[in-house]
Amino acid sequence: MTKKATYSADNVAKYLIYLASQELVGDNQEREGITNLKLQKVLYFVQAYYLAKLGHPLFSDKIEAWEYGPVIPTVYRKYRANVSNPIILDEDKSTLSEEDKKNVQKIWETFGGYSASRLVDITHAHSPWKDASQTASKVITAKSLREYYTPLLNK
Repeated sequence: MTKKATYSADNVAKYLIYLASQELVGDNQEREGITNLKLQKVLYFVQAYYLAKLGHPLFSDKIEAWEYGPVIPTVYRKYRANVSNPIILDEDKSTLSEEDKKNVQKIWETFGGYSASRLVDITHAHSPWKDASQTASKVITAKSLREYYTPLLNK
């Protein structure tokens, strides 16, 4: 690893919530926001991208293999009161660099259009979640993310 994680997962989550909150949907053009379930999966893909493509983690929090896919426990606990209701932020409360915001936005553009349940299905089909779900710790390691996603992202 060439560089240590720069942020907390919550800092990255704040930017993803802000991005999701910019999208207006329906006849009333309401802010859609993002559910905690979907937020967890997109954070997982952000971390996978950073490890596989850029060679370092973006955030330092651990990722665990839970029943409905990868979860960052610290972020899950912060937003669990929302249950399945969308989380909305009208302003960007993150402290990500402009470069990191651009990278996270690219990942959001790739995965933001998927439903939370589709993202659960995708992560369940990938070996980092499958392998970690069989262990006692349930931790999805940076090594497993890097090894699985590097060949996929560098095709």
